[in-house]
Amino acid sequence: MKKTISSLIALLLVSSLSFSQTISTGKVPKDVKKTFSKDYPKAIKPAWSMSESNYKVEFLFNSVKNSVTYDKTGKWLEKEMSISLARIPKEIKASLTKEFAGFRSTEAEQITTQDNVTHYHLGIVKGKEAYDVYFSAAGEILKKDPKTEIKAVHKKK
Repeated sequence: MKKTISSLIALLLVSSLSFSQTISTGKVPKDVKKTFSKDYPKAIKPAWSMSESNYKVEFLFNSVKNSVTYDKTGKWLEKEMSISLARIPKEIKASLTKEFAGFRSTEAEQITTQDNVTHYHLGIVKGKEAYDVYFSAAGEILKKDPKTEIKAVHKKK
């Protein structure tokens, strides 16, 4: 139950970040930049955004797309990492097959919260239908949002 609540809180954080604005590195607090530089010294192309009082940085690390959300003190709140479709846990694949028959995955991310709860985001598509679906590690559907840019999804075929 605690993990489900933590996952739902994390999803609310992800949802709130979708309304973020891009900011320059100079507008990021020193403590946030310091923590990021310490944790990811070889990060490539960091791009910062802000939502309310949280800071999100998207970057490449070891050739993998990542993002980390920090509070204004530099404490990380959430980490996202793109993963290959082959690395999706079998519980999620089973749930996907059962609940979204005929859909195919176009993208996958592993999301870890500060209390070490891991869940997954999958972009899925079937015909003109497309969704962003969030799963617990056990395969439970936590959230399902319609994708707004279906044309971009179809180009990934």
